[in-house]
Amino acid sequence: MKVASFFSGIGGIDLGLERAGMEVAFQCEILSFGQKVLKRHWPDVPLAPDITKVKAGDIPDVDIFAGGFPCQDLSLANQGKRKGLEGARSGLFYAYANLVRQKRPRWVFIENVPGLLNSADGADFKVVVSTLDEFGYGVSWRILDAKFFGTPQRRRRTYIVASLGTIGAAEVLFERGTNPVADKPRNRARNFLASGDDESLPGANLFSIQHAGIGRRTSAGPQGKGYRNDGETYTLDSRGNSDAVCKTDAPFGVRAAAGPPRGLDGDRYRAIGNAVCVPVIEWIGHRIMEADRKYYRT
Repeated sequence: MKVASFFSGIGGIDLGLERAGMEVAFQCEILSFGQKVLKRHWPDVPLAPDITKVKAGDIPDVDIFAGGFPCQDLSLANQGKRKGLEGARSGLFYAYANLVRQKRPRWVFIENVPGLLNSADGADFKVVVSTLDEFGYGVSWRILDAKFFGTPQRRRRTYIVASLGTIGAAEVLFERGTNPVADKPRNRARNFLASGDDESLPGANLFSIQHAGIGRRTSAGPQGKGYRNDGETYTLDSRGNSDAVCKTDAPFGVRAAAGPPRGLDGDRYRAIGNAVCVPVIEWIGHRIMEADRKYYRT
């Protein structure tokens, strides 16, 4: 299966789908730092800088469109300031949807923050789902957390999968029957979605500190600021200005104070903060390929 990647960032979705067995045939990313990363790892893949200037004819024939349109206008981190799909950044969904309408790939994949579900009291999410429905796609969505995929990090994201002319998307994001879940917050060891034989996360030797929580209490504010040493880390903030990850036995050994120099690693921190959890994407990619064989190649 061939992939056209939009809002590619540093290529997390691209890497996950590649690991599942797909081939990246087109990329689109406007930020120069992301463009440099993409060109290093996919030097032969056409790279467009601005989705608003991409024409349908610029995109090769592919099986799946994949991308996470900007979340800034949807994120709960912008409490009281969310513009939703009316915002200049998250509103780029419409440019993405227009290309889907013209090219009509078999599959459409979207990743975004959980805030997409309740932005504008749910009206924005209705726009996303109804738009794909009007184009003839069966649509399914689910919130998945990176901590259940073998990574010591909490990163809850909304994943939307759409399949042209079928409800195959439902078989991608959902499994028949029930999944066992941990019954207590501290019982974090249950890993029921990740591949492999491990049923527990590895023991942690890292200590995560974020923003104003450095040197303060374990919890500081509605965005989960503070510190953790229970085997999971907060999602890195895309602003990248006050995060530290340290050894548990030397919690201030990496960086004594917050605020890495902008010229040193600010771009990298922002890129990671905006990135996706690759194992989640790989899991979804494998299931898309299975459903594709069932619904389109039999």
